[in-house]
Amino acid sequence: MFPTRRDFQAMAERTQTGILIHEAASKNILWANPAACRMFGFTLEELRPLKAHHMSSQERQYRRALGVAWLQSAVVHGSSRRQWKYRTKDGVDFLTDANASLVQFQDGPVVMVEFRNISEEVEIQQELSWVSQSLQRIMTHTSAGILVLDDGNCIDDISPLAARLFGSTTERLMGAHLEDLGRCDPSLDSEQVVSKLASSTGSVKIRQKIERPDGRVTWLAGELEDVVHDGMVSRVLVIRDVTDRVELEQRHEYQVANLQYLSRYNAMGDMAMILAHELGQPLAASSNYLRGLQRRVAGGTLDRDQLSYGLDMAEKQLSRAAEIVASVKRYVRRIESTSSAIDLNDVMEESLYFVRLRAAERGARVVVDRTVESLPVQGESVLIGQVIINLCFNAIDEIVLPTTETKELRVTTCRDGDWACIRVADEGRGMERAPRNQLVSGAFSAKQDGSGLGLIVSEHIVERHGGDIEFSPNEPQGTEVRLRLPIAGGTRLVGV
Repeated sequence: MFPTRRDFQAMAERTQTGILIHEAASKNILWANPAACRMFGFTLEELRPLKAHHMSSQERQYRRALGVAWLQSAVVHGSSRRQWKYRTKDGVDFLTDANASLVQFQDGPVVMVEFRNISEEVEIQQELSWVSQSLQRIMTHTSAGILVLDDGNCIDDISPLAARLFGSTTERLMGAHLEDLGRCDPSLDSEQVVSKLASSTGSVKIRQKIERPDGRVTWLAGELEDVVHDGMVSRVLVIRDVTDRVELEQRHEYQVANLQYLSRYNAMGDMAMILAHELGQPLAASSNYLRGLQRRVAGGTLDRDQLSYGLDMAEKQLSRAAEIVASVKRYVRRIESTSSAIDLNDVMEESLYFVRLRAAERGARVVVDRTVESLPVQGESVLIGQVIINLCFNAIDEIVLPTTETKELRVTTCRDGDWACIRVADEGRGMERAPRNQLVSGAFSAKQDGSGLGLIVSEHIVERHGGDIEFSPNEPQGTEVRLRLPIAGGTRLVGV
């Protein structure tokens, strides 16, 4: 049995490939199968009068002259194949793989064009090509190295940059076990890594130490995770060179440890200065009270009340000396926390007891302007109080000079943002005698027998409490000293 002409026509009408029959000489459309009509959205009657430019894309490479030349090439050479972009009745372009062939009909030669819509295929191919090229660019040019590992953590694939980070080539590293190249932290076989990857919901941060043959060490840090795609699981590690960061961390750790050592060593010096400088006042005061009692006993003028008062005051001064010694011990030990929550206003009031005694002895007046709000700070009340006393005593020494007309010490407390502040002001000689930046940091003293140790000790104490001391000119003359400590709970708080 042989197929008849009608059978061939039936096959042409049933195929999903579009078929257009053009007259060889005029290139006019003579016939189109149903598949072609569906693709164009035209009926056969609508297609027949159309020319190439009516049913082709308006893009320059599909203009009418090129379409005619393509069909003529089939007339001359028997066949001609190319991609051609047609246009539907609705104006939508679609790309086709089209083959034009010369066919001899009974009534004369025709050109048969067989075509199929490949727009989706091209889009998929372009997308796959883009993805492939993008991945290749990422693997080649990204600042991070990329490794693909198998289930045994051996290298299946590695980017050129990753190979350079390991100091080798991609060819040499293929198949190598990752931990054979350098110790990983945590280990890839650890329960932490295995359980995290098994959950398929998270990644694991890895740090790897690579020791080069020349003795250099490179630190790599990366993120390891199992990526699921198309039903497959790939173990991917993205790594970067963090050598500079690790070396910086190591230097920082060394500096912190060294600073702790130097801090303790310096604290011993602070303790010696504090004991030498600060114990003198309470010990001298208690000695004065006891000598006064001795004189009254020798003169026969001592009564019971005077004896009780003198002994109480001597005991008070000795208790203060004991507090200073205990506080200095805690200051040096630097145990977990030797500080407590205190109100700077209360510390000032306690300190002013001794300041008023000194001022009264030397003919000076103390004026206090205390803020009504609390000034909560964290620290050692005895040490902070000793700083306040030292600053006030220095001011009194200026006030009592014959050249100072206003015999007044002004002490003010206030809050300045996240800082608790105390200002101590006098109208003495002012700051012309020494550069401002040497008042604390250098061993400066205006006293003939002064060593300047009081200001240095005060600076150390305040710095360890996270604060600072600043000197500035007072108006109309003299010096104003501002002591600042961070408010407890503020961002600037530094533990003692």
